[in-house]
Amino acid sequence: MTLYPKVRNIKQVNLAIIISMAVSILIALICVIVNVCTSTKFWWSLIVIAGIIYCWVTALYSVHRNINIASNVMIQTIAISVLTLCIDFIIGYSGWAINLAIPIIIMAANVTLLVLTIVSIKRYYKYIIYHIIIFILSLIPLVIYISGGDIIVRPIFTLIASGIAIVAFLLSLLLYGKSFVEELDRRLHL
Repeated sequence: MTLYPKVRNIKQVNLAIIISMAVSILIALICVIVNVCTSTKFWWSLIVIAGIIYCWVTALYSVHRNINIASNVMIQTIAISVLTLCIDFIIGYSGWAINLAIPIIIMAANVTLLVLTIVSIKRYYKYIIYHIIIFILSLIPLVIYISGGDIIVRPIFTLIASGIAIVAFLLSLLLYGKSFVEELDRRLHL
């Protein structure tokens, strides 16, 4: 029985990252070459490259051991939203990302943070900043819709997502209002 944690061999980890990065670049190049040789009307290889970048963001961020779960939710929310927007633009922008995918992602993120808030009573203070950031990000589609224009043509999911964000945030404030304000004061020196 050992008392000390097993230490990772940094050289092996770095070698694995270098090999994985080389394989990713090789896959991206092969996809671009095949795409150029077969069809120049639709750049499907850009979807593959966006997916590879998303995988690397997720992998590199998740490798850190002491990552706060709320920060992981925030990073995933941003990364998946950007990925869906990229895919939508690559395939000719039909608006499904901003009208459907991003509101669903926002709903999932806010529900996840609300569940974390309820379950982690003693550690909620660790999630406050991320909860505020996700709340603000959740309101961006609503602001885009209210400001007019024809970017969001089917607002139902945007309105539902914003409603869920507001309810989740208000419930968090009701449950932990005093500690919420104290943590903001401590972290942001308000």
